[in-house]
This record gives sequence, structure tokens and C-alpha cells, in this order.
Amino acid sequence: MTKDEFENLLRRDGYLDIKHRCFEGAADSQPHRHDFDTRLLVEEGELTIVIGDARRTYRAGDILELTAGVEHHECYTPEPLRYVAGLRRYSAAP
Repeated sequence: MTKDEFENLLRRDGYLDIKHRCFEGAADSQPHRHDFDTRLLVEEGELTIVIGDARRTYRAGDILELTAGVEHHECYTPEPLRYVAGLRRYSAAP
């Protein structure tokens, strides 16, 4: 899937906040949650997501979907990581 095709799918599905990210250097985040759904396409490198005892590594061409409120942490390798991410936020009821 191309970046343009992925971005079109994001918009179609309500992921209107689209980010292009690059990371370099090994690191792990602290466990955390987001208040938005995330869908991302890995373009280069790899990213491991840990949820509870489960670990999954995403590589170029893989799509990660993470629902709002799910506690997780991210593990970055020393190699460059590049991805496109869409965030889907929910507005509060009036």
C-alpha cells in the first residue's frame, strides 16, 4: 500500500489528524494510554508494541491499529523508523 492510499483510507475512516514521524535511536517508552484511536503504516524500520504480556513487532508495510485507552508501551530499535499515523479523536457530548 502506498502512503497516499493509506492516507486516503485514514481520512475515509475518520482519522483526520495525520502525522509523519521519524525516530532514530533505541528507546522504550513508559507504559501509557492515548485518548484517541491510532492507525499507522510503518514505512521504514521496525517498532515493537507491548500490551500486557503480548509483544508484536511491526515492520515496513505493516499496519498497527491501537484503540483509545489501551495501555501499551513502544520499543524502538537503533535503526531509523519512519511511519505515517492517523489519530481519530472523539468529541465530548454537549
